[in-house]
Amino acid sequence: MKNCRLLAFASLGLLISCTPAQPPPKVEATPLAAPIITHKMASGCGGPYDLIYVPGVYLEAYPSLPPKAEPDHIVLHLNDGTTIWGKPDYGRKDCTDYINCRRATLVLNPAWNGCTPLGKFYELATVDGRLVFDSNSWQITEPATKSSAYVGFACGQGFAVPTLTTLSNQTAQSDCSAQSASPPPGTMVAAAMALGAAYFNYRAAYGRVVQCVSYEHGGATRSTNCY
Repeated sequence: MKNCRLLAFASLGLLISCTPAQPPPKVEATPLAAPIITHKMASGCGGPYDLIYVPGVYLEAYPSLPPKAEPDHIVLHLNDGTTIWGKPDYGRKDCTDYINCRRATLVLNPAWNGCTPLGKFYELATVDGRLVFDSNSWQITEPATKSSAYVGFACGQGFAVPTLTTLSNQTAQSDCSAQSASPPPGTMVAAAMALGAAYFNYRAAYGRVVQCVSYEHGGATRSTNCY
């Protein structure tokens, strides 16, 4: 297959992409120098999957990555112990296939019943046109309550607010003197889900629209306050 290239997307850790007749919308990508890829056979309740190691994270793609297969779901493991189970919302206009998916159902740090993730499920859709794990701003929906929040990050600070307009205003007001180093793949969406969860819990407790702010301390450590 011609024009194939190996790419590491901050969104999903790794993709193999082949140039189609009508190329998909351009997304940000960073070349990956030396990925470690193995294919694991089925064992126990789990089916076969691709196991990919990249700096800061390793990824399990069930059953495989393109071009061999469109993964049904992925499990992302960050070096800090965070785990994210994710299932692309195939069939939606903004998730036509794996390399163009801007919408997914995710669980942050799931418990497991065999191979079934347990926990609170969230629906994430990007609002900046980038892929789910590569975005800096999302709409997060809690399916059980149909509540939504908009979460975005700028200059090491995150905001969870009720409207996209409010989010745009908050991030525009952030003043950065220097850009920080890029975080490992998946860390931003993990922080976004944690901030979104705080927003929903605080709103449910106080019965009103709120704003939650996450402050970064020493890289990976964050503290969250809601008002």
